[in-house]
Amino acid sequence: MNKIPELNPIEKKLKQFYRKSRERMLDVPCTRDEIMDVLLSSYTAMPDKNITQSLKTQIDEQIFILENMDVSFVRHARYTPAFWHNHDFFEMIFVQSGGCINYIFDRNISMQTGDICIMAPDITHSLSAFHDEDVIMNILIRKSTFEQSFFGLLDDNTILSDFFKRTFYQTSEIPYLLFHTGEDSVLSDLIDRAYTECAQPKRYRKQMVNTLLSLFFINLFRRHEQHTELSGIHPNSSEENLMYVLRYMQANYKTVSLKELSSIFNYSERQLQRIIQNATGHTFIENIQNQKMKQAADLLQNSTLPVSEISERTGFQSLNNFRKIFFKYFNMTPSEYRKTCTTKHTLSISL
Repeated sequence: MNKIPELNPIEKKLKQFYRKSRERMLDVPCTRDEIMDVLLSSYTAMPDKNITQSLKTQIDEQIFILENMDVSFVRHARYTPAFWHNHDFFEMIFVQSGGCINYIFDRNISMQTGDICIMAPDITHSLSAFHDEDVIMNILIRKSTFEQSFFGLLDDNTILSDFFKRTFYQTSEIPYLLFHTGEDSVLSDLIDRAYTECAQPKRYRKQMVNTLLSLFFINLFRRHEQHTELSGIHPNSSEENLMYVLRYMQANYKTVSLKELSSIFNYSERQLQRIIQNATGHTFIENIQNQKMKQAADLLQNSTLPVSEISERTGFQSLNNFRKIFFKYFNMTPSEYRKTCTTKHTLSISL
């Protein structure tokens, strides 16, 4: 986005309220009831019959996302009072210029140009953007579409995909991801194209928008995975290399040891154990064994390799140890697992 859009009539009115009512501190989080007079006075001039619904504290996806679409793009109205709210869809906040503060529970997340914050459904938050240059795009995504576009792009059955799924669905930490992308024109262009496409009722609009969103996530991970700030982990702490640690574990799961990680990333083994456990919910050994078992199961199901060779390919030095751990995971031997998978495949073909 090259040119900062001028304030629209609603934003001008909101700005006037803000300047005249400094004592009300409209730029810090409050309840909707505390600032409802400002919202109604500024927004009721709009012809949109759903506007009062969009000002609710609990927002349903049908308010913003059209029935025949999976994604909606909403520019955040500058100078809107920062009131607490949540919604039942995934929200991606993209700072196109300027900055904002995203309040999530007790955290104040300062976001600058190029920052992208992805939040899970049902997270109570409040957004504060109180400068003319603060241009914020909110991308609202249905749960099913996000799972397909975001998780579908990750290599399945990997340490990293497990970590991201845990971030949004299983962790007790605040489930969000914050990417610092700077002024990445590739990402900006994709969002602008998707925004333009979404606003025009052309044929295949839904498919085009979803495709552009997938391209956006591909480029986001390809270009900025190392610039990810994780919920529960301060960007300047000793855990800032977490993505590199997990990716190294993923690439070298057959042979990697905690001692090797400690040497490469200059952490003590105890530090690494804590970092990995906090991030994934599993110990180092559990993560490695989980990965080995997933790969072994895939090879048993999709190849004719002997069990002994599969054991070697997944990093086991002892065939007996491989069989013992496999039985612990799947409650059957590798040969029984392969036979079960073959039987299921044969039945599906006959049906």
